[in-house]
Amino acid sequence: MVRRQERRWGAVVAKVRSSRQLRAARKSVAFHRGLAEEVVGGRLMLARSLRALGELLAQLDRPAEGLPCAEEAVDLCRGPAETDLASHRSDLAECLGTLGDLLAELDRPGAAQAARDEATALEGEPEDVIVFYRRLAEADPDRYRPALAASLHDQHSWLKQENRSAEAVPFLQEAIALRRDVAEADADPLRRVALTRSLLGLGRLLTQLDRPAEGLPFVEEAVAVRRDLVERDPNFRRRVALAMTLYALVGMLAQLERQAEALPFARETVDLWRGVVEERYWDRRYGGGLAFSLRTLGELLAQLDRPAEALPLVEEAVDLHRGLANIQGSRLLAASLRTLADVLAALDRPTEAQAARDEATALGETKSEAP
Repeated sequence: MVRRQERRWGAVVAKVRSSRQLRAARKSVAFHRGLAEEVVGGRLMLARSLRALGELLAQLDRPAEGLPCAEEAVDLCRGPAETDLASHRSDLAECLGTLGDLLAELDRPGAAQAARDEATALEGEPEDVIVFYRRLAEADPDRYRPALAASLHDQHSWLKQENRSAEAVPFLQEAIALRRDVAEADADPLRRVALTRSLLGLGRLLTQLDRPAEGLPFVEEAVAVRRDLVERDPNFRRRVALAMTLYALVGMLAQLERQAEALPFARETVDLWRGVVEERYWDRRYGGGLAFSLRTLGELLAQLDRPAEALPLVEEAVDLHRGLANIQGSRLLAASLRTLADVLAALDRPTEAQAARDEATALGETKSEAP
């Protein structure tokens, strides 16, 4: 009698615990659903919450309720993964694994195996992922061409890390061809964002291979696509992305000694960052983008023998970097101080120029880089 009561009490406790876990998991999904479109990475946070809920429902012998959660989690991960596979393939693989388990519980072995196969492929080497998605894209191009393009872009990134940049060119060229076709057929902005990533990647890659003139048209196309995205939806993230793409264009034109052509794009970059800083005034991090763009514009003006115009821009950049040193460190401040020293020297103000150089030296020799 006592043992039956203990077993019954244990079952009640387990049921209460499970009920609490389920409420918490549903609350997490509801919370992240509200953030999905408002916060950077919000869609992935929602996907993770949905996957956790699906797994919990499976543990409670309720796989039919868990299946829609896992399916939505996979759908949420696919867009980011098809844009940037290197950053998001582990999330997609985990969600596909959960989906496969739930489908197996529901006696759908074919669909379960397909989900598990894709999850396994995503955990492999980049070239194996290409082989996997190429086979799927041949059978169902509309569905799998974006994934194939993402895997090709990912292979390019891996080859660059392995110091095999020249081998990466054909992979990016194929990715661009696929992503152009997909962007024309699918109005989802993520398709065009993915295209700009590959265009920008190829432009930078060709520049790295000392072929900047060949790379320039790809960066110009990336700017045009980003500009169109901003015109359609001028939210601050799209404007930041356009500014970052313009950085690449300005740098490439400067490398080709076409500073005068780069100047209007550099001014546009400053205007974009200034607008973002004013709109997101509570988030100081965006000031770093404005500071870098001001210094870039100042450097261009100095190279064009217009140091008087460059001076207030570079001074503002120094002030911004100084205020952000506790967030960014001192590298970008030191770089701006060196630019300021050059501009002051061009204006025949040697004492002030030396003071700026001395401060930069005290901060340590650094290599300038975009925020």
